[in-house]
Amino acid sequence: MNLLSIALYQRRLANSVAERPEVATCLRADGHRVHEYDDGAAGDWRTADLIWLQGNAGWFPKTCRGLERTGAGRPHVVVWHTEPLPPRPGSGLHVSPPHLREIAKIILRDSRATDPRTNVRRIRQMARFGLPDLLVVSSRSREDYLRSQGIESHFVPIGYSADAHGKLLGLERDIDVLFLGTMQVRRRERLVSGLRKAKVALRVEGSWTDRAAWGDSRTRLLNRTKMLLNLQRNPGEFSGLRMILGMCNGALIVSEPVDRPEPYVPGRHYVEASAEEIPAVLRYYLEHPEERHKITEEAHRFVTETLTMRNSLNRILELALTCSIFAQRGWHFDYPSESCMFPC
Repeated sequence: MNLLSIALYQRRLANSVAERPEVATCLRADGHRVHEYDDGAAGDWRTADLIWLQGNAGWFPKTCRGLERTGAGRPHVVVWHTEPLPPRPGSGLHVSPPHLREIAKIILRDSRATDPRTNVRRIRQMARFGLPDLLVVSSRSREDYLRSQGIESHFVPIGYSADAHGKLLGLERDIDVLFLGTMQVRRRERLVSGLRKAKVALRVEGSWTDRAAWGDSRTRLLNRTKMLLNLQRNPGEFSGLRMILGMCNGALIVSEPVDRPEPYVPGRHYVEASAEEIPAVLRYYLEHPEERHKITEEAHRFVTETLTMRNSLNRILELALTCSIFAQRGWHFDYPSESCMFPC
């Protein structure tokens, strides 16, 4: 197996932590040389085999401009896009109106803006310069949308990492229902208000800065939770991270319907219900813990044994080879067969 020198660009969250530290950790564990950079830090691209933009190329405007100017002299570029895109044609779905803070970011062309329309505009801008060499997306619906726009991409879901996402701790589950995520979303504000009017004992947590929403504190919180709600920014939107967080920590995911939820299977790994049905579904699974446990045990096995971050990263490197990024050098990557155990 050939080992790579990878220039990995990650955004820093408000708590100064890299958004996906497990990406660098897993790549290094396989022997690759990973150098982490913030936007605009060019590093020494001449010694890199691969430039990897994690999450959203739009978060790295200075880096992208540098890549566009460099042209053919640059290393090959991979983007693993994990942020929202518009719904695929024929889905019947729509993008919800943005929150006031999101509107301000859009107007100001803030690099932190991550609404679907801004994200696809940035992908189109990169495509005009022949970038990236490999575009990977974290949901089937995003792959479908980009195909409808004539943009090639490949589906690889976010994978599980114990250090990043948590594990079972054997705690008493004294929180019936939890929503974990920012409430600076109009649609979520409306949905949460409706659930509380329906007498759902809902606990809401989530902050970019509060340590209780991150790391070991988040793991303990989820280990105390019976059911974790997936309330989407936009109808039908896929939220792979929230799925993993609930499943690996033993909480039942109760989600609004997800458009193309692969690799997850409703009824097997999580429960789907419309906003109107959610209160009754929550009450049902509170009253039938044995049925709840059957789903959470299957979901836990799936994310911790099959849908791992190592398998996801291995799949991306396999795609890099398939797309002829390294074939001209005669390189190969000998990864175990389980790296393709999720649908690709």
